[in-house]
Amino acid sequence: MSAQKNSAFMRDAFQSIIDRFEPDGERLVLFTTFNFHPGFFESNVLPLLAGDTVADLAGVSETRHAINEELKKIQVLVVNDRSTLPEPKGGMRYGCLSVGLRKGRFHPKLMLMAGTLKDSCQRGLWLFVGSGNLTLSGWARNREIVGVTPVASQHAAELTLLLHWLREQARAQLDDVNGHEEGGVRQVLDALLACLQDEAQLHADHAGMPSLHLALPFEQRGDLLQSLVADRAWRRATVVSPFWSDVPGLVRKLGVTECRFVPSLQKGAYAFPISTLPAHDPHSFGKFGDDQYTHAKALLLEQDDGAGVLCVGSANFTAAALSPIGMANVEAMLRYALPAGASPWPPFQLLGRDQLDDKDGAAGEEPSPLPPVDVTVYYDWRQHEFGGHLAVLEPQEAFDIWLEVAGHRHHFSSGGKLPRIKAHCNRPQRAFIVRWRDAAGAPGSWSGAVLQINAQDDELQYAPRPRLDKVLELLRSLDPELSDEELRKRAARRRGEGGGDGEQDEGDASYDYFGLFQATWKLRAHLQRRLAAKETVPVFDSLSPYSVSTLYRAITLQPAVRPSEKIGRYIQLTEVKQVLDSLAHAGLKAPQGSPCLDIDAELALLLGPIREALAGSASFKNMFGGNAPAQVTVFLKWFHDEMKKEEASHA
Repeated sequence: MSAQKNSAFMRDAFQSIIDRFEPDGERLVLFTTFNFHPGFFESNVLPLLAGDTVADLAGVSETRHAINEELKKIQVLVVNDRSTLPEPKGGMRYGCLSVGLRKGRFHPKLMLMAGTLKDSCQRGLWLFVGSGNLTLSGWARNREIVGVTPVASQHAAELTLLLHWLREQARAQLDDVNGHEEGGVRQVLDALLACLQDEAQLHADHAGMPSLHLALPFEQRGDLLQSLVADRAWRRATVVSPFWSDVPGLVRKLGVTECRFVPSLQKGAYAFPISTLPAHDPHSFGKFGDDQYTHAKALLLEQDDGAGVLCVGSANFTAAALSPIGMANVEAMLRYALPAGASPWPPFQLLGRDQLDDKDGAAGEEPSPLPPVDVTVYYDWRQHEFGGHLAVLEPQEAFDIWLEVAGHRHHFSSGGKLPRIKAHCNRPQRAFIVRWRDAAGAPGSWSGAVLQINAQDDELQYAPRPRLDKVLELLRSLDPELSDEELRKRAARRRGEGGGDGEQDEGDASYDYFGLFQATWKLRAHLQRRLAAKETVPVFDSLSPYSVSTLYRAITLQPAVRPSEKIGRYIQLTEVKQVLDSLAHAGLKAPQGSPCLDIDAELALLLGPIREALAGSASFKNMFGGNAPAQVTVFLKWFHDEMKKEEASHA
């Protein structure tokens, strides 16, 4: 447990936990925070999980794609308070869940990690609880405090309550979703709950281990301050907090005869509601001795002999955090037992009354107003449509409600499901806006994050999108005799010759049928050689430029709007299906989750509009004598086979 001003302090605490786990093993990681800055998190925290440094990222998308590949084995979830209106997340592999409390804030700052431990080679969990948000200020600028501990049975019991509540929040947002949400929000919560309920993964209790104390929403909570005091008689208290409210009432509940307050320097003065304290109270004030903003929250309780407890975490010295009456926050604190004479921080300098700014701090603890409506919006990449639902929480405060997303607008006269809005998105649409008018006619608005459902990695920008012309070029140059390392180097060289950082435009659609047939012939020859040699065949590796999955994705990422484009895609996918059928005959079938499993549905989907397009074609009627469905299928097969024969005659 430490409180420091070092800019690398929070990062060092986080790194100390990362270093306890096998770097190549699968891990589960949960962050909770009040404020959340995705840009900072993606540039400064996620790279550490992937084994990199902040300098490695440096805004280069190839590095970003490499980090995303490492994060495949590390499932990460960030939970934040939605009243803070965080910016939309970027193209990094992790999940987000925003939760809102009508009467309080979601305010805990903790990190829970589960995985295989280095020292024992067994599964285990570690936890840190602190005061810093997942922001630049929280991890680099403010004075913060954090405690680190292995997870034992007492911690697991408290965390289980929190995770069950989070699971209910995720269920309310996602239960009508058919498929997999970005980051596997529900999956991560379920997996962590299973870890916490597995006694074999819990650390043995030992002397000096801190206890965990959570404040949950009203329906589940006790009094956090009472839990920290623990029915013991204390003589002195030292309170470090940037925000204050109901100070006399909270001091009475501490039961101490002496209290020292350590407020934060804000705009040249130390903010503390001095006028709320009776003049005869034996109170004093201290400061850390520099001008850095103190965001740390700590409570030191001492007995006459100097023994005591130190409580650190997210709870300010306010009623909403510690002993709620009206507003009730979700908070997290670690409680350490201290022997006599132990000091958790350097001596404080005396702070005079003339240095105090008489602020009660209550305004700082009022949650940002939540909207009178609760909205969930998602985009299903497989169905190419937006969906969601809206609930009116305060009917007298929300009229004429409009939802706006990706250029589409929908009017709600009351709550209900959002009608499916068809939209073909090439890149993630990350935000929506809901607008309304209150009873007086004044406008209001709220922005939220669009959940991404059933998306492939390249659709979420975790990996570069394969371009068909480039994929065919690589396949046509494929030498079946080259080793994997030589093939990898050749692909890297060709990518380098193309320039760019993976974010360039996707180019024109390619309908080079001869190139396609040459490419699939080379691919088959390469796979046959590997199979004959009984070597591993990465045929469905989405990151390999020489895989069927990459070829399939490159074809389906091209636009197919006009009839000629639909026919072109049908011919291309027919060729890919023949490759898949030959692989299946050799015992290689597309694994669960492979995009290639959609090929039959994709072909069937294309047939309908192709039939409609051919219905008015005089040439088609003259050649086939009609336009019955069977005749369309015959025509498409004939076209594919003739093109393939032509390519073979020139080969």
